[in-house]
Amino acid sequence: MDKNEFKIHVQIGGFRIPLNIPRKDEEIYRRAEKLVVKYLDEFQKIYRQRATEEILILVAFRLAVALSKQGMNNDLVPMAEKIKSLDEELKQLLAKQD
Repeated sequence: MDKNEFKIHVQIGGFRIPLNIPRKDEEIYRRAEKLVVKYLDEFQKIYRQRATEEILILVAFRLAVALSKQGMNNDLVPMAEKIKSLDEELKQLLAKQD
């Protein structure tokens, strides 16, 4: 482990997991831990009879869906910017014709 990394422990579903992470990313890992715990608690209330491992699969799937949506939204940003740029050009051309 280099000097820019350090070990943290995350608690998820009764499991304590040691991770070596970049120091600069600690906040990201802590927020991720809280998000997973939040979804885990939410699903455990809904699916009381399910094993923790099954619920963790549901949590992973929910997070994967959220990442997929975010990726789709990021793909749309350049297109939206281009449309906005074209709209401005069209407005300028129409203004010149008046």
